[in-house]
This record gives sequence, C-alpha cells and structure tokens, in this order.
Amino acid sequence: MSSASAVPATRSIIYLGMDVHKESITIAVLPDGAKTPTRLDRLPNDLPKLKKWLDRVAQGGEIHACYEASGAGYVLHRALEKWGYACDVRAIAHPQAARRAAET
Repeated sequence: MSSASAVPATRSIIYLGMDVHKESITIAVLPDGAKTPTRLDRLPNDLPKLKKWLDRVAQGGEIHACYEASGAGYVLHRALEKWGYACDVRAIAHPQAARRAAET
C-alpha cells in the first residue's frame, strides 16, 4: 500500500489597506491578483467589531494588512498581531519633505 504525501493547499492572499482614525477605520480589500480593490468598508474603530469583520474576510485567504503610521494605529497593530494577522506600518513621507531631503 503506497501512501501519497498530502500537499497543503496554498491560501490566496488578501491585502488590506487601512486608514485609521480615532472614530473609524476605512479598509480597502485587494485580493491577490486583483488590479483594484474589490471592497471598501468603513467600520467604527472598535476592536471586537473589527475582529469579527477580519475573521469573515480571512475565510477567503490569508490577511496581509498595512496602515500609515499614526498615533491612532498602534493599538490596532498590537491587536492584529495578537489575532494572528500580518500587519505592516508604513511611513508615508510628505512630498515636500521628500523634496527637501533630496535637495540637501
């Protein structure tokens, strides 16, 4: 009797871009391979509601989230990591600051 080794199925990746504010979080959903976001949701900035939303979206693939660095997002980042979701914090430079740095 021969046994075939099971190859785990690769989960698709779902990218989330989050705009985090004190009262709300706006999330753009970009499934792997899509050219534009397929969904744009605005949620209250409430961790239990966000977790429920993420758990639903994660049924379709592996979550990779990111948001722009700000004071409003640090609690969110720790929660996402605790829940097992990948999350990057991005520092988006202001165009004028980038120009000043290039001129020096």
